Amino acid sequence: MTLFKAFSSEGFARTFLENVLVGCLGAKDPAERPAEYYVQEPDPMVTVGVCLGVELRLTGISRGGRTAKQFHDALKALKDLAARTIAENLKVGRVQLFVVIMLDGDVETKPGSGQYSNVLESDAIWVETN
Repeated sequence: MTLFKAFSSEGFARTFLENVLVGCLGAKDPAERPAEYYVQEPDPMVTVGVCLGVELRLTGISRGGRTAKQFHDALKALKDLAARTIAENLKVGRVQLFVVIMLDGDVETKPGSGQYSNVLESDAIWVETN
């Protein structure tokens, strides 16, 4: 399966809904609320050079009563899911991965940092296969 197809698959969407939205953020029945919770088809990127990039954005997330830890756990879970999806579907090469969560309220950007934002970002990492 190509990366594009992998990130467009029902399996990826279902795992995302279960692991990130339910498991980390406590969403109730996201598969039954498709206007609120969904995975959008990926947009193709214009490549410059030989490397690909994957950016995942979790947008429109309600801060509500959720803790900063829940959002940090969601960022890590989404990054891990994406890295695993890349590793399982990339034949040979490397892909840069970057994950962003955009909220409707501020949370501490890194635990103990004292800095707050409504955007949480992972470090960009390289996922390589050979």
